[in-house]
Amino acid sequence: MPLAAISLIGLSKWQRVRRGAAWAQFWAGGCAAIMRVKTVVHGRKEFGTGVLLVSNHLGYLDILAHASNFKLRFTPNDGIKRWFPAGRLVALSTPIWIDRKHPRKAAGYAGEFRDTMNNGVSLLVYPEGTSTDGKHGLLPFKSTVFASVSPEVPIVPMVLFYHEKPADDLPGAWFDDTGFARHAWGVLGLHSVTIDLYILPEIHAAKDEDRKALAARVRNIMIQEYEKHV
Repeated sequence: MPLAAISLIGLSKWQRVRRGAAWAQFWAGGCAAIMRVKTVVHGRKEFGTGVLLVSNHLGYLDILAHASNFKLRFTPNDGIKRWFPAGRLVALSTPIWIDRKHPRKAAGYAGEFRDTMNNGVSLLVYPEGTSTDGKHGLLPFKSTVFASVSPEVPIVPMVLFYHEKPADDLPGAWFDDTGFARHAWGVLGLHSVTIDLYILPEIHAAKDEDRKALAARVRNIMIQEYEKHV
């Protein structure tokens, strides 16, 4: 981590963001190996820069699945800052920290979302706003991020699922009140966790399509894929 932090010194903002995305890919791959988390990617893995990646959310292992496969910028809950050492690792990726306790701040993030994609950095969002067990559908999407998407920006929907071996009684998904440290320690004791990540064809916002309509359209596309695998 000190080397990663040092490598960001003296860089411009967008140089730091791009370097942070590369570091995130490095440490996410290492953490996934330590925790025996394997991601199987289904669909197109390569796409251009400045893309909006949209995924359902099952917990912090999503970060490993996404960051180890793609160079991207995160939009995590700012509560993650307090998780050691995970908070420091995520901070090295120069994320856009989201304060979900104060919804009025949401509109202020749109400019940073837009600037990120306009500067050629792909942005990952979990529009459900919280994690689920992954077995009971997708929650309604928060539409704020979709206000920052122009028709020129590719949107890549993704759907992921966790699979633990039958002998494991701890779910890889982190969706309840189990403390982070306790759950992470339990995951380390699992035989393995396999994450199936389905990448869907990219779409674009229609001209004059409002953010709520776009959020609903992306969600419907993801639900169709989700229902194929549950």
